Amino acid sequence: MNKKFTALLLVGVIGSGLIYTHPAFAHNFGGDESASWLAKVAEIKTEVSNVAKHVGQKDTIGYYSDALGEYWTANDTREMGERNTLLQQEIPSTINATLDDATAGNQSMVNDDVTKLGGYLDESVPVRVDKDKLNNSTVQALAVTFVIKEALEKYGNAVNSTVDLNDMSQMTMSNDSMSNMAPSTVVNADAYENSVSLATAAQQMFSSVTSQNPNVSGNSKISDGLAKLVRDLNNKSDVNTIMMDVHVGIHPTLIEAYNIQEASAHGTPAVPEFPMPALLSIIAIAGVVLTTRFKSHLGF
Repeated sequence: MNKKFTALLLVGVIGSGLIYTHPAFAHNFGGDESASWLAKVAEIKTEVSNVAKHVGQKDTIGYYSDALGEYWTANDTREMGERNTLLQQEIPSTINATLDDATAGNQSMVNDDVTKLGGYLDESVPVRVDKDKLNNSTVQALAVTFVIKEALEKYGNAVNSTVDLNDMSQMTMSNDSMSNMAPSTVVNADAYENSVSLATAAQQMFSSVTSQNPNVSGNSKISDGLAKLVRDLNNKSDVNTIMMDVHVGIHPTLIEAYNIQEASAHGTPAVPEFPMPALLSIIAIAGVVLTTRFKSHLGF
C-alpha cells in the first residue's frame, strides 16, 4: 500500500468520524493492593494540602471532607489495625482534626495537622506494603496510574462531562473533533482544583519512580506526557484533549516501560493486553489531522 493511498484512507476514516472503539482496549487497571495503598497515601496528602489552602471556607472544606471520606474508610481503619494499632488511631484522628481546625479557621493548627498526618502516612507505607512490592517499579508505576485515574474523574466532575474520561473507548477522533477544541467550562471549582493537584501529585510520584529507575527507556516520554497533562488541565482543555494526553500520550508507554500488565492482585492481570494495531490507528489518525491543520495554517 503506497503512502498516498494510506493517507487517503486515513482521511476517509476521519471524514466519516468513525474509529474502532472496542471496549477491550479501554484502559481498565485492576487492583494491586500495594499500588492502591501508595496511591491512597498520595491522594490523602493531596487532599489535606488543598484543605490547608482553604482554611475557614466551609463549602470547600466540605468538598474535601467528602473526598477524604472516599480515600480513607472504616475498612482502611480496620485493616490498619491488623498491623499497627497506633496508626489505626492516629491517621483517621488526624484527618478529622485537620478538617475541624480548617473549619474553625485555625491556619497554624491545620499546618501542624498536615505535617503530622504526612508523617503518619509515610509510616504506614512499610507497614502496609511489603518490601519486595515497595521496591518494585511495576507497582510504583501502577500507583501513578491510579492517581491519574482520580485526576481524570475529578476533571470530568469539574466540567460536568457527559463521558467517562477514564474510558478510552469514549474518545472521539474525527476531523471535526480535532478542529473545534474549545476550552472546557468549569462548573465545579473545587473538583477542578482537585484534578490539577492530583495530576501534579502523579507527576511528582513518577519523578520519584524515574529517580529509582533511571535507565528505563520510556521515562522521558512519560514525563513529557505528564507535564502536558498538567499543562492542559491548567489551561482547562477540552475533555478529548485530556483523554488523549492520558490514553495515548502516557498509558501505552507506561504500560510497556514498566510491564504493568503483569502487576496483579490474586493472580489477575492489572490491565488487559493492549492491542497495539488499534492504538497505532489512533495515533496515525491524530497525526494526519494535525498535519492537515498545520498545512492549512501555512496556506497549502
